[in-house]
Amino acid sequence: MNDKNNVNDLYIKKDTLSTRINLHQKYSVNKYGWNNWVFDQYNISENDKIIEFGCGTGSIWKEKENILPNCDKIILTDISPLMLEKIKENFLENQKFAYQIMDIQNIPFPDNSFDIVIANHMLYHVPDIEKALSEVKRVLRSNGTFYATTVGKYHLMQLETIYRIYDNVVKFSYSSNLSFILDNGYKILKKYFSDIDKRLYKDSLEVTDINDLMDYIVSYNKIPDEIFHEIYKIIEKEIARNGMMKIVKNSGMFICKK
Repeated sequence: MNDKNNVNDLYIKKDTLSTRINLHQKYSVNKYGWNNWVFDQYNISENDKIIEFGCGTGSIWKEKENILPNCDKIILTDISPLMLEKIKENFLENQKFAYQIMDIQNIPFPDNSFDIVIANHMLYHVPDIEKALSEVKRVLRSNGTFYATTVGKYHLMQLETIYRIYDNVVKFSYSSNLSFILDNGYKILKKYFSDIDKRLYKDSLEVTDINDLMDYIVSYNKIPDEIFHEIYKIIEKEIARNGMMKIVKNSGMFICKK
């Protein structure tokens, strides 16, 4: 899932990310929350210089500003001006944060610039992941840490089972087809980092409102009206039978050092 047109549709032309985030926040079984878990994995020290690529709406940092150490600077970057406008709404008054449009494949900073580099759920969008990781390694200091989250091949598998019924008509997005997932991430990362730790986040969705789920589905899949209604009926029956649709989540993080 690194097609440029797809990225434009998902993040640049409009904000579909918020729709997906909202579903996970509303229906996730693990109430501690993905954002809290991700933030807990970060080992941030005073005076650290941090850069995040593909920051999206910046939700990882929301309400964390006051418990952050006195970092040198946190640079939040995205290729989407729309995403950066949204994140500025959250952190406009906080001097710890700076914002910049940037491509992880061409990082405009000198070697050894950062103590922490972050790429959450975005490496599978990058056209040249090898170039991106080479750049990350270049700007990361010798004792620095690279944090990268992604999904596994079983992520949202109940939805994928439905999608495959219509494979001959619609080009759906499947987690198992992504270029960088939990299942192949170690092999990709080990070319650039000597110390890699994989951590898994345990969670699932229990969705009770079919309209919320359909909004989520169409936020990253272009579906003809006829098939939309067929999928709607399948999910409607599942929710009527069980009072919810239970969906597996398979997400985690790689923590990497040179």
